[in-house]
Amino acid sequence: MVLVAGPAEAARPKHKVKTVVALGFDDGDSTHFKAAQILRSHGVRGTFYINSGDLDAKGKLTVGQVRTLVRQGHMIGGHTLHHVRLTDLTAIDQRVDICADRAALLKLKIPVTTFAYPFGANNGDSQHAARFCGYNAARTVGGLALGTCGYCAPVESARPAQLYSVRTYGSVNHDTTLTDLKKQVTAAERAGGGLLPVVIHKVCARVCGDYSTTEKLLDEFLTWLDTRKKHGTVVRPLESVIGGKVRPVPDESTWQEF
Repeated sequence: MVLVAGPAEAARPKHKVKTVVALGFDDGDSTHFKAAQILRSHGVRGTFYINSGDLDAKGKLTVGQVRTLVRQGHMIGGHTLHHVRLTDLTAIDQRVDICADRAALLKLKIPVTTFAYPFGANNGDSQHAARFCGYNAARTVGGLALGTCGYCAPVESARPAQLYSVRTYGSVNHDTTLTDLKKQVTAAERAGGGLLPVVIHKVCARVCGDYSTTEKLLDEFLTWLDTRKKHGTVVRPLESVIGGKVRPVPDESTWQEF
C-alpha cells in the first residue's frame, strides 16, 4: 500500500522550528525599501516600524512604498508619530501619541499589530498605552545579553512573558559584525531556542551613521541564517510569533481619560 501525503502533511517543515529570528527595521528610513528587496531575495519577511507622521518626508519611506512592502508580505508596526521619546511625556500624552500613530496607519489600510518604542525608551505608562491602543505586543531595545550570569538571558521565550516589553540585544550599529550576529543566534540555539528579535536602523551601501549597517552585512547574515534551518532556526516577522487579530483603536474621545 502506498501512502500519499496530504497537503498539510506535505507542507510540514523538514526541521522542527526552535528559534525564530525576527528582523525589525526601525524609523521608516528610505533605505528600508532596498533592505526589503534583500529580504525578499532570501525568501524571508520582516517588520518595518513606521513613524506615520514622517511618511513621505525627505529620507523616509513613502506611503506607496509602505503599501508595496505590505503587498510583498512584510509587516508594518507602529513607532509613534514622529519618533518621540515616550518617557519624556506624561501618561496621557504617551497614550495620545501611540493611538494617533496607529489610527493613522490603519486609516491608510495598513494593518499594524505590534509596536516598537523609539530609542527603546518605555515605562509602565508606555506599556499600558501600547496595550490600550490595540497593539498585541510591543518591542523594546535591550534586555538580552550573552553571558552566564543569572540574569543574562540570551533569547526571549517562544511566547514572551512580557508581551509589552519584548526584549532584544542592542541595535545593530556601524561596528556590529557578522560574527556578533552569529554569536547571538548560536547562543539562542544553545539555550534551547525561542524568539530572537533583531533591531536594525539604516541599511546603506556603506556605513552611513552610527546606527547603520550595510547591505552587504544584511545579505551575508541572511545567507548564513539559511544554513541554520537544520538547527531549527528560521526568519519570520515578530507578528507570526505573537499572533492575534488586528484590533481597532479605541475611540479618540477615550484617549485622554484617566
